[in-house]
Amino acid sequence: MAQHLLLIAVGAPLLVLGGVKKHSAPVLAWTMFVGIFLFWHWPAAFRGAAQHPPAELLELASILACAWYFWAAVFSQSKWTDGARALMVMTAAVLTDLPGVVMLFSPRAICTMPSEDAARFGLSPLSDQQLAGLLMWVAANVVFFAIATWLFARWIGGAFERPSGSAPVAANEPGWRRPLARYCPKRSGYRLRHRRSCHHSALRNPAWV
Repeated sequence: MAQHLLLIAVGAPLLVLGGVKKHSAPVLAWTMFVGIFLFWHWPAAFRGAAQHPPAELLELASILACAWYFWAAVFSQSKWTDGARALMVMTAAVLTDLPGVVMLFSPRAICTMPSEDAARFGLSPLSDQQLAGLLMWVAANVVFFAIATWLFARWIGGAFERPSGSAPVAANEPGWRRPLARYCPKRSGYRLRHRRSCHHSALRNPAWV
């Protein structure tokens, strides 16, 4: 389990950030990553890979490749906003948590390795499985939700920035074009409102301006 966590939460993101990138289709990348990860955590597939070295190599290689493809879609520029990519990371985190949750709360050991010796560390097979489930559930989420939070913060921050190329409002701009506060004789007090109605009133009675 520790190998899987290192591949998806450390190795694959570092490969992408280090420049090993490929244009990825976000939906396809998300589907492949979640599907392959869940498949290899199916107890029968997990035990089969542990008993046959070529299958174990295929397991690790496929998890790393799909995780790299997934993170390439997350960090690459695409039509998806940062908010959509944050949602992509969070949903992947929730679904890949499922094996860890099952292992943690299962009343019996269902995901044991054929050659494991948990008793050597003072653990029963069930305790060893629960520890692995807790590691999968918590440790991976630290990375996934940290990246999702960063993407969400960028998305929120970008919503409040002035659009690129927009010119500042000139001081001599006609009043009806500038939604600034001005005393309007048709209403009492100063109001932060659009000044079109005040401008039209001023045209009819210049003494108000």
